[in-house]
Amino acid sequence: MAEMNAIARFFVNTFTGRVNQRRYRWLSANLRLPAHAICLEIGCGNGDLAARILDGLAPARYVATDLDPNQIDVARRHLGRHYPQGLPAALELRQADMLALSFADASFDAVLAFTVLHHASPTHRDFTRVPQALSEINRVLRPLGRLVYEEFFHKDAIRAWLHEHGYVLAAVGHRWNRETVVAVKPAGAVT
Repeated sequence: MAEMNAIARFFVNTFTGRVNQRRYRWLSANLRLPAHAICLEIGCGNGDLAARILDGLAPARYVATDLDPNQIDVARRHLGRHYPQGLPAALELRQADMLALSFADASFDAVLAFTVLHHASPTHRDFTRVPQALSEINRVLRPLGRLVYEEFFHKDAIRAWLHEHGYVLAAVGHRWNRETVVAVKPAGAVT
């Protein structure tokens, strides 16, 4: 499904500021980006988290993506208000499907996916396509790159997939039914 329904869009675009403030605090304490880091965000919503990461962690390049083209427009408007002098040169907004990422192998130092991996499958509780999304993330992530995600579905299955592929969990946080993780791709990993 390329577009969210109106109710989902309302919640994503209206109530993410407080959640992203918490996420950013956790990220700033648990994620170390290399100098000149290149980051990919899958499911950027209204772009609020992208602005926080750009302003606080200062990656050299930040590609914020969403499957829904309407969300890219919403993010562009939201970020335009946040950056009234113009969007930062480091920021790129584009439509992308996590099941078929249109990026070269080993392109990113970090991939961020906050409460989006469960959307890979037709229904939230269905895990069948989540491994395909994880494989695509693995493909575009550089060796020793970081996958940073938050999920409330499939937590054990995602961690099992990461373990099978040699990832090391560098940080794990829990809040209610959500789990936030920084997982490090192995050094000798082949995409």
